Amino acid sequence: MLQKKYFFKMILTALLVLLPVQAWAATVNKMRYSSSPTRVRIVLDTDEKVKYKDEKQGTSIVLNIDAAVAREMSEKVKDPIIKSVVLKKDGRKASKLVVTLNKEQQYKVFALQKPDRIVLDIYRILVTKNTVNQGKGLQYTFWQDDMEGLPIQMHILEVAPDSDYKLLPFSGAVDRNGRGTLLKAANALGAKAAVNASYFDTSGWIIGNLKIDGEWLGMEDKARSAFVIAGGKPQILKDLAYDGNVMLPSLGVKLSVKGINRERIAEDVVVYTHYFGPSTRTNNFGCEVRIKDGKVAEISKAGNMRLDKKSVVVSAHGANAKILEQLRIGDRASVQQTLGNAVADQAELVLGAGPLLVEAGKRNVRSGSEQIAGDIAYGRAPRTAIGVKKDGTVVLLVADGRRTDSVGMTLEEAARYMLKLGAVSALNFDGGGSSEMVLNNKVLNNPSDGRERAVSVGLGLFPKKN
Repeated sequence: MLQKKYFFKMILTALLVLLPVQAWAATVNKMRYSSSPTRVRIVLDTDEKVKYKDEKQGTSIVLNIDAAVAREMSEKVKDPIIKSVVLKKDGRKASKLVVTLNKEQQYKVFALQKPDRIVLDIYRILVTKNTVNQGKGLQYTFWQDDMEGLPIQMHILEVAPDSDYKLLPFSGAVDRNGRGTLLKAANALGAKAAVNASYFDTSGWIIGNLKIDGEWLGMEDKARSAFVIAGGKPQILKDLAYDGNVMLPSLGVKLSVKGINRERIAEDVVVYTHYFGPSTRTNNFGCEVRIKDGKVAEISKAGNMRLDKKSVVVSAHGANAKILEQLRIGDRASVQQTLGNAVADQAELVLGAGPLLVEAGKRNVRSGSEQIAGDIAYGRAPRTAIGVKKDGTVVLLVADGRRTDSVGMTLEEAARYMLKLGAVSALNFDGGGSSEMVLNNKVLNNPSDGRERAVSVGLGLFPKKN
């Protein structure tokens, strides 16, 4: 019996000796590579999860792997940053990946599963994130990143809840509705920093809801999202649609407001405030009524009525103008306005754009439901966005685009970066050639037009008055 057991033991030992090393150890089965504008990626496929350790040896990256390799492998990587790539044996149960570079580069090593593999990313650009404290609750960050194989450059401002700065929209034309460059307007008004904000047309017509200190400066009847400050609390609200009416009880009618502080067109009813400028700039093919302290104070068919801070002017064309002509001085009149949301209606600031990017800490890009135009909703472009963190910190992001060193973002990508920055809610502002950030009297980013584009509305950080 003992002789039989001894015989089987000898046979088993012989079989084990004949088996290759890989029967005891994890193995590297394959090596492959790919390249993109921002990086070279080398992937080692393994048959199970393995341990590894990386180190720098001059201009070489050495990866020591607890996995065997049956034979030496090499890749002829045709890339200017790579000199050679070799995977060789390092004993019976280990291997060594040696990547020799033409110069030192930043890199990252990580493991993935299902299937198991080790990934080495070697970056062409410096992936960096530099933050500078501006003091008084404001900090600026420049972030250059590899966005899934594409280069992106971002400029970020974070405004703490207890900062010495308040957020206020302002006109690109400084003292009236219109367009102007962000840097010039921010400097003229004394802003510490600013980004572009609302959508607009070439005449400066604001496209979006805009309210400052309870005064309406622009409107949008489509249900879209907006940055709101209510009771000092910054937040982002969705589905805000303007509904305004001019109430004329003496005539028993109400007129639907079609626009605020914009050009009057056919069959229009437009409300003008002092924000628009010195006068309405209308022609004499209509009727205008000044409303002050709840009453009609002036009626004119001459057009171009003067504007001031103590009254609003209702300007109408066509059939609506005929109704205004029936009014008399002293008749009761008012403008009633709502966004269909009690918080927004009581808010001291409403700055609308769209679409929503992040809601309740999750991506929720609402391009379709907010009827965002295709040239904004699709593709990569320079982007400007605003987010709010859980603690009330406001995040302003400008991403450059249409450049070899920064390709821009899709709205989905903008949402992902807002989440990375800690925002629990986020909103897209106007982008493209308008995307711009100003800080300390300097344009920080590279506007894609090659120069500053004149914008209609900016969002500025202004020192709080003591």
